[in-house]
Amino acid sequence: MITAVLVDDMRPALRELEFLLKKYPDISIEGMYTDPLAAIERIGAAKPQAVFLDISMPQLQGMDAASRILELSPETDIVFVTAYDQYAVEAFELHAMDYLLKPITEERLEKTVERLRGKSPLRRERRGSKLQIRCFGRFRMGWEGQEPIKWRIEKARELFAYLLQNHGRSISKDELLDRLWPEDDPEKAVKQLYNSSYYIRKALNAYGIDGDLISMNSSYSLKCGSVDWDVERFCELFEKSGGNRSKALEEMEELYTASYLEGEFYPWSDFESERLSRLYDQCVLELSKSYIGEKLYDKAERVLLKAYNANPYLEEISELLLILYRESGNKGSAIRHFKTYADFLEKELGIKPEKKLQELIEQ
Repeated sequence: MITAVLVDDMRPALRELEFLLKKYPDISIEGMYTDPLAAIERIGAAKPQAVFLDISMPQLQGMDAASRILELSPETDIVFVTAYDQYAVEAFELHAMDYLLKPITEERLEKTVERLRGKSPLRRERRGSKLQIRCFGRFRMGWEGQEPIKWRIEKARELFAYLLQNHGRSISKDELLDRLWPEDDPEKAVKQLYNSSYYIRKALNAYGIDGDLISMNSSYSLKCGSVDWDVERFCELFEKSGGNRSKALEEMEELYTASYLEGEFYPWSDFESERLSRLYDQCVLELSKSYIGEKLYDKAERVLLKAYNANPYLEEISELLLILYRESGNKGSAIRHFKTYADFLEKELGIKPEKKLQELIEQ
């Protein structure tokens, strides 16, 4: 049974839509409202599967009403009812499932009902399964142990990644167009944004992710609940101090499997990638010094070589590697690393290593 609420400030229009929908035995009309504010209150409590919403109402414009409905009941499908075709594009911006043009025909309503029937009212049970988001390396999201979420279009995936990077912040339409579609024709870019937003909500719903875990409202603000997100955990660990500092650093180092959104080629991610890379470098330097002090040379070497491969420009990493090899009596490895580092600097920057590094292999 599909539960539905009808909202239109014109009572004859409500009655006409009611008459048409009553031909469908699997649709239960839970309420009819000429006052959108009263309707929103009811929808927030009842959370119907569908709302048929008029666009133009004097008390509250349909677009604003839709925003409030989606914030209160993210899983409710909105069907806009309008006399104006141009509202269809705005409908997709607000993730409406469909729109109907007045006067509503039985043939067109049939298509909308079929779409509603195709929507599963049941949420997937994921008890004991955590939603994981991974941004170190290629961007991916999915239930633990399951195939990751599939995105209908690549731009929906990129838009979600951008909203995630800016989670909790309302982002203007102009900012999104400038960041994700800077070279596109403005009219085309707006349509791309609307469609990408629509496909995000559709993908989340199809994958069984409810609003308690991830929600996106009409102001392009993404909110995350209890999810296993590597970047968020990485930053939390960096702030830890006291007796658990070493364990926090070890977990940080393990989380950093690759640079932020590596391989995605998103120009807007460069600043965040650099910020997280600096945190990782600080983590490695602190952790490897601790390992060397405790004579845990194998652990220190593994961490430092991983960091060197990620960022061979950082002199402190090579310096610690040479100190490690000196402390462990492994002069051959020290000489080999110094030569590798010197060759890299000569090729990339046309310079030689600092004199202090040369002195470390001569001692």
